[in-house]
Formats: sequence, C-alpha cells, structure tokens
Amino acid sequence: MVTVAPAVPAVLSAEADAALKAAELSVNEARLKRALWTAAVKQLGLARDAARVFDSATTLSHAREAIALCNLSLQQLSAPPVKW
Repeated sequence: MVTVAPAVPAVLSAEADAALKAAELSVNEARLKRALWTAAVKQLGLARDAARVFDSATTLSHAREAIALCNLSLQQLSAPPVKW
C-alpha cells in the first residue's frame, strides 16, 4: 500500500499576495506618520512567516489584521487628545 502525502502549495494565492503587499504598504505609511503600533508590526511578521511556507489562509488573516491595526493607528492621529 502506497500512501501519498498531501500536496504542499508552492505559491500564495493572488488574494493573499495582494493582502501581504497592502499590509506592507500600510505599515510603511503608519511608520512614516509616526503612528505605527507594535501589534501591527507583529501581525505583519506573522503574515510574512506564513507566506514563506505558502499558507495563503494564514497570510491573508494576519495581513488583514495588520491593515486594520494600521488604519486604527492612523485614525487615532486625527482624534483630539484626551483631557483628564
């Protein structure tokens, strides 16, 4: 009896690749505006790690989270400071 190992993907899906590129741009934009959160950097790192092993679903998930965190950090810049 011959067992066949499941095929390991050799490329990322187009959607995951696009999300990763968008996440990298979002992180760069937030960094330039001095609004970058460390959580966004961590999510981008996790997305890059998943991309190295061609895990499209995980790459997409972490990239989207990095983009969302960058958007929140940029929105925070336009919020008035809190006064106690």
